[in-house]
Formats: sequence, C-alpha cells, structure tokens
Amino acid sequence: MRRPGLGFVGFAALAFLAGLIAASALAYLTTTGTGSASAAISQLAPPTISSATPSPGGTVALTWSAVTPPGSGTVTYTVSRNGNPASGTCAGALTATSCTDSGLAVGTYAYVVRATWRSWTAGSATKSATVTIGAADHLVLTAASTTPTAGVADNLTIAAKDSAGSTVTTYTGSHSLTFSGASTSPGGNKPTVVDSSGTAVNFGSATALSFTSGVASVSSSKNGVMKLYASGAASIQASDGSIATQAPLAVTVAPESALKLVLGAVTTTPTAGVADNLTTTAQDAYGNTATSYAGARSLTYTGASASPSGKTPTVSDSAGNDVAFGTATPTTFSAGVASVSGTANGVMKLYKSGAATVKVSDGTLSATLATTTASAGATKLLLAAATTTPVAAAADNLTVTAQDLYTNTATSYTGAHNLTFSGSSASPSGTLPSVVDSSGTVVNFGSATALSFTSGVASVSASKNGVMKLNRAGPASITAGDGTITTPTPLAMTVSVGAAARFGLTNIAVSAGTLGSNCLFTCTLTGLGNSGTVNAKVAVTDSVGNTVSALGSGHAVKITTNGSGTISGSPLAIPSTGAAETATAFTFTSKSSGSFTETLTAAASEGTAYTSATLTASK
Repeated sequence: MRRPGLGFVGFAALAFLAGLIAASALAYLTTTGTGSASAAISQLAPPTISSATPSPGGTVALTWSAVTPPGSGTVTYTVSRNGNPASGTCAGALTATSCTDSGLAVGTYAYVVRATWRSWTAGSATKSATVTIGAADHLVLTAASTTPTAGVADNLTIAAKDSAGSTVTTYTGSHSLTFSGASTSPGGNKPTVVDSSGTAVNFGSATALSFTSGVASVSSSKNGVMKLYASGAASIQASDGSIATQAPLAVTVAPESALKLVLGAVTTTPTAGVADNLTTTAQDAYGNTATSYAGARSLTYTGASASPSGKTPTVSDSAGNDVAFGTATPTTFSAGVASVSGTANGVMKLYKSGAATVKVSDGTLSATLATTTASAGATKLLLAAATTTPVAAAADNLTVTAQDLYTNTATSYTGAHNLTFSGSSASPSGTLPSVVDSSGTVVNFGSATALSFTSGVASVSASKNGVMKLNRAGPASITAGDGTITTPTPLAMTVSVGAAARFGLTNIAVSAGTLGSNCLFTCTLTGLGNSGTVNAKVAVTDSVGNTVSALGSGHAVKITTNGSGTISGSPLAIPSTGAAETATAFTFTSKSSGSFTETLTAAASEGTAYTSATLTASK
C-alpha cells in the first residue's frame, strides 16, 4: 500500500515546529549568558539596582531586583564597586537582594550587581552613589582647659572624624576608649577619666563613653571628666582599639598651692660638725613642686640636740649666717625649692652623734627628715670608774671612752690601743697603782697597758681590760693617754684606807748605817755599828701600809730581838682614837762590840694579832 502525503495539516505542523526551534535559537544567541540545560533553551535576565543610598560613616545601602532562574537551582548575586569586590555585607556570594557596603572614604562609587545561575551570568546596569561623610578614621580630643590645675576636673569632648575631618554621626552609642599620655603624680595619683556611669577610670583601662551623633561630651559630671595629677606637659591620646587620636591633646598641668614641705639632704648619715646641704621643697597634695611658693620664707628647724659638749645644731640662712635650731631662719625659695648656694640657704651642721628626726616648719607647713649622725675622729679620752671613792688595794672597774671634738663617743676608735695611766702614787709599803690589761696582766701605772675598745669604749670583762687598783690613801687625779690623745680632765678619786691588817714601823731614825727602801713591813739596816741605835714608832696599817684610824682600846705592841742588843720603850700602846700609831718610839741599841745580825719583831702584846713587822740590823 502507498503511504499518504503530509497534506496541509502535516505541513502546518512542521512549519510551527520549525518556528519554535528558530525562536529558541534566536533567544539563546542574543542573551548575555551562556550554558546548557536539560530543559528547553532559555534566557537569564540581568538584575536591576533599584537604589544605592549613601550614609554618613562611609556606607552605601544597595537593593536590586530578584532574577528568576531559568530552571531548577538558585540565583546568587555578587556586588562590585568600581570594578572590585564590595565590602561589608556585600562581600561574597549573596542570595539576598540587598546589602550594605562599608568602610568607604568620601567619594563617588559605581556599583554593578551580577546574577549567577549555574554557569550563566548576567550583570546589572551601573548605579552610582556619592559618600560625603566617610568611615570613622580617627578621634579628636578637646578640653575645657589645656592648662588645668592638678586634681581639678577638666571636661573632655571626644569626636569621631572621617579622613576628611567630618564628624561621623553614625559613631554613636557606647564605645570603650583607652586614654594615655599623662603620668602618675609623684604622690602616686593616677590620671583618670569619668565614664558614662560616673566611675573614675585610670588611664590605661577601658573607659565606656556614650556618643551621640559622633560626639561624646560631659553631662552631669559624667562621660568624659578628666583629672590629671602630675604637673607639667602631657599629650593626651585615646583609642577604641580600631581608631585613635592622630594629634594628641597637648595640656600643661599647673601644680596646686603648697600643702606640705619635703626636706632632703645630701646625706642622712653626716659626720658630726661636717656641713650637710639641705634641699627644702614645697609640694602640693599630689607631690608636685608648688612653684608658686617662692621668695623669702622664715623656716624654723627642730629635732636635733646639742652635743654632749653643748654645741648646738645650726642651719645657714640666706645670708650665710649659721642659725641655731629653734630660731627662725630666713630662707629663699625659687619656684618652690630652697637649695644651698655656696655656704648659704640651708647648710646644716649636726653635732650630737646618733639618730635624730630633723623637722622644718614655716609655721603652717612642715616636714621631717630622719638622720643618723656619725661621731668625728677621736680627739680625747674620758675615764670613768665604778666608784670614785675606792678602798685602797680594792678592784675598781674603769671605763675608758674615746671622744670626738664634741664629746660624742668616737665609735671608729676600736680594737687594741696602748694606754699609759698616771696620777696616783705607790702606797707607804711601795705597792704601785695598776690596771689589768686585755690579757689579764696587771700593769703598773706608767707602763703601756693594752686595752681592747669596741665602738670607742673599753670596759671590763671577766676581770680584764681595765680593772684598776689604787693603793695610796687620799686624793688622786687619774689620767690616761695613747701617745696621741689623752684625758683633758683627770678622773678625781678619793682612796680610803683599808681594813687594819698589819703592824708597820714608822718614823725610823738610825744612828748610823743605811735603811732599805720601803722600810715599813720588812726593813733592813746595814752598817749600824756597835752601840748603834734605832728609834721607831709602830702603826697599825691596812694591807698596803696606809695607817688606819679609830682602832679602839685594848691594843698594844711589843718589840723583841733575837740578838744581844737591848730594847727600851716597849711595849707601846696603840691609841684608841685618831691615827693608830704609837705616841712614843722604842729604842734598839746594838751590842757594844763585834759583828752582829739581829732581827727586831713588832708583834701584838695586847688586842688583835695583826701581821708582825720586822727590822734586821747588821754590822
């Protein structure tokens, strides 16, 4: 069978199909996008930017029309500014149809929004926006006063500015700023700014301030009240962590009026009598020098005592006169400070060694200074004794002190020093005065005696290093010297007689021959000759030969000999009152011929049996 032809209807169908194919192909070729899909060939329409609105602070808000995808899938958008990717919420691929570009400086910007569907893209027409106030670029500080007084409130105004200097009104609400550029005062007071809640915050710490339309200003003593405490120049800066002051706020802080004085010295450990330069400074409450305290002022110094010798401490006045402590001292201040010029205006001399708290006052303001004055070099010795009325031959502990010119103990005089003592005589029996040296050896007066000094003082320890014994009863004036320095004033002593202990032969007279020395307890006589005579009295003495007194009744002494000589006038009575010495003498007569050696003995015949005295005579 033969196939029928298409006929009119068939041709019409073919013609319609060809038209559709032709129309689709035309649409594909004229679109700005390219790509393929499983659906029929279609077109990606470009978005239309409906608004590009600039705002203060360097932002532009953009909105555009949505683009319908030709098929399944999502259309995304990218925003370019002047051919480069935009910032803010406009950065990256977006599905929304609005965003805000930010961080813009003043200027005109051209925006294009490009739609993307799969691999197809379509871009909008360019839309321009002009930014007249840029993003916040820096802060500007101003103050009610750039010459505030220390500790006095100074109101700050802080403005956020763009790069062109316009106030960025969108910088608003609470911002935490950190301030810097001012120092802590000498008294330890830190600079502060009061935050929006009224709390004073130290420089260097975050300070919350409230901004309105780009400006933070003081309200009700809050939100920017600054107090600086260190006098002098300061350069105040602030930062929020992102932007900061480009040009610091230059201020010059004036000190307050003087509230106190501060006293200083070249040394707080001067030597007695040596000049020590003082500096007196007037300060405000925060330790700043009060520069308005100037000109002539009358100061009075106290707190240091006169030296042991009576030398009064002094400070020189503005004319160079040494003025005693306790007396008004004219002193010149320059910009709050009084300092020494030559030998005038504050040269202090202290004379008493040891600690002292020196005080200065103008009648209203005052200051103190702790000092410790050292003694000068040793110029003399001072003797002291446990008792100045010792008993003959009894131990008496000495203290020897080295002193400076002002009678302070010369503490640098230390270690072993050889002293020679004088001023007292031997006792009637010939016993010399002595001092025990540092090794425990008894050294007679007149010989070098090694004593150990500690911080200028030699004192007795364990019966050594200054135990003195004086043996002659009566007054004595003890001195000592080391060959360079000596005792300018002797130690006055009065030595009393010791207890009755011995018989002694006194007032001895011989007809011929020679008596031995110290003939009291044990005598020798040579060359007496035949029929020679010895006349003597007898006394009761202490252990070293000083005659005792008021012995009482019932005492007598008898003289005997062990030879052929004769004795007359014995026994002898000892007086009960007054000096215990017989009123009369006995007489010994040697034999008439030939050589001899006889010993006479004086011993008690009545009363206490004191130690006998002897005299040996020979021819």
